[in-house]
Formats: sequence, structure tokens, C-alpha cells
Amino acid sequence: MSEVKELIEFDKIAAGIAEIQERGNFIPDMSTKEGYQASKRFVLDETTPTRTRLAEAHKKAKEYWKLGGQNVDKKKNEILDLLVDIQKPHQEAYKAHDQAEKDRKQKFEDDIKEKINFFNICCHQASSSNSTGISNLIDRCGEIDTEEGFYHLKSDAVKARMDALQFLNEALMSAVSCEAEQQREIERAEENRLRQIQIDEQQEAMRVQQERMNAQQAEIDRVANEAAAKAQAEADEKQRLVNEAEQAEREKQSAIEREEYAKKQAEIAVEEAREAEIKRQEEQARIEQLEAEKREANKRHLGKIHRGIVKVLIENGLSESDAKTVVTLAAKRELPNLTINY
Repeated sequence: MSEVKELIEFDKIAAGIAEIQERGNFIPDMSTKEGYQASKRFVLDETTPTRTRLAEAHKKAKEYWKLGGQNVDKKKNEILDLLVDIQKPHQEAYKAHDQAEKDRKQKFEDDIKEKINFFNICCHQASSSNSTGISNLIDRCGEIDTEEGFYHLKSDAVKARMDALQFLNEALMSAVSCEAEQQREIERAEENRLRQIQIDEQQEAMRVQQERMNAQQAEIDRVANEAAAKAQAEADEKQRLVNEAEQAEREKQSAIEREEYAKKQAEIAVEEAREAEIKRQEEQARIEQLEAEKREANKRHLGKIHRGIVKVLIENGLSESDAKTVVTLAAKRELPNLTINY
């Protein structure tokens, strides 16, 4: 009986769900204030109070019916799910409207800031513009009325416009000054070009005059050179004959000197060959003497080692004859695996 009694309140709430659902069975027009308020009031006035009653019934049921808590929760959740489903389209509708309104306000804000940023863009464009372009930028900034369309950012717009106009006016003065200097440079370059043309024409006239004078001098030089060349040719011929006679005499004397030199060189060669043979024989004798001394020293060294071995063999029981035989065979390498270290 306790279980039925505690669930009666849930049944009462559940009995009213259909009626609540019926009252919420409409599609609100969020573009109108009435539609927006209708959905919001439905949630606040219909589903929210019922949810409050459901929460209170749930709390009381759990206090008196602890062992059946799970069933109570199930009942509560079933009804809550129904309420959530009923209110869901309304909540989604007004939340979507709230988001749309938030987006609209953000766009409104961004549009104003973009209009203010136009002044900064003009300043950036000035760096790559001439005086005419900067003047156009000043006109465009001046045409913008900051008294309207900027709303709460009006003061920012006014300041940005004033800063931009000040910057652009300074840039215009600098551009005008720079362009004037460039024009002066062009005029100076033109003056220099005309002056250079005049100098080139004067130099050309002097060059033509110099060519005429050079041609006259060349003719004079040619006649003089021909006469000089003829005289030089005659003198060269005489000198050639003299040179040929002198050359013949020098060649004759040179032949005599070469013959005498050849004789002397032959005598020197014979003497050098004789001395070289004497030195070779002396060196050969010296080498043979050294080799003989080495052989004798080696012979003494070998004899000393052989005698030492013979002595040790005799001391160990071999006869002198056998000891000498062993040493002789070892020295000749006729004993397998036995060698003498010298």
C-alpha cells in the first residue's frame, strides 16, 4: 500500500503530461517577439513548474520508500524524458534565436570596426602612392562622416580619422617634396644632356679639322718616307755586301777555331779517360780489400762460434771428432731442423 500511495503523485503528474504536450504543440516564429516569448513562457510557465513538482514528488517518495529507490528514479526519469522531449523544440528554437541575435550583434560590431580600419588601410596605401594617390586617399577619408554609422565606437572613429588625415597630410607634403626634387633632377639631367650634345658637336668639328690636318701631314710624311726609304735601301744594300764579306771572314776564322777546339777536347777526353781508369782500378782494389777483410772477420766469427759449440758438445760426452762433425753438418744445413744462430 505504501508503494501505491507514494506513486500517486507521479501518476498525477504523468496524467497532466498529455495536456502540457498539447499546450506546447505549436511551432513558434522566432522572427517575431511574440513567437520568441511564447516558447520561452511555455518552458517557464508549463514545463518548469511540472519539473519542480516532479522533483518534489521524487524527493518525498525516496524519503518514504528507500528500498524502492530505483523504481522511483525510473518513474521520475520516464516523466522527465517526456518533459525534455516536449520542451526540446522550444528550447532549441529560442536558443537558436539567441545565437542568431548574438551573431547579428557581432557582425554589426565587426562592420563598424572594418569601417574604422579603413583609415589604417589608407595610411598603409600611402607608402606606395604618389602625391596624386595620397590626395585621393585624403579626399576619401574626408568624405567619411564619423558622426553617423559608428554608434558606440564613434570616438574611436573620430580619432582614427583625425590620425589618418594627419598622417596622410604629412605623407603628401613629403611626396610633393620628393617629386619636386625628382623633377629638378630630371631638368638637371636634360640640361646636362643638351650641354653634352653641344660639347660632342664641338668635338666632332675639331675631329674633322684634325683629320684634314692629319691627312695633309700624312701626305708630306709619305713623300719624305719614300725618299728616305729609297736612300735607306741603297745604304742597306751597301751594308749587306760589307756584312756578307765580314761574315765570310768570320765563318772562316770560326772553322779554324772549331778545329783547334776539337783537338784540345780530344786530348782532354783521352786524359780524363786515363785518369778515370786509374781511379776505377784503385776503387776496385779498395773494394776487394774490404771484402777480403770482411770474409776474414766472418771466418774468425764463425770459427769462434763453432769452437764454442764443439766445446759444449765435448763437455756433454761427445768426442772431439764427433763434435766437429756435428758442427760441420749443422753449418752446411745438412742436419734437419737444426741451425746455428750466428
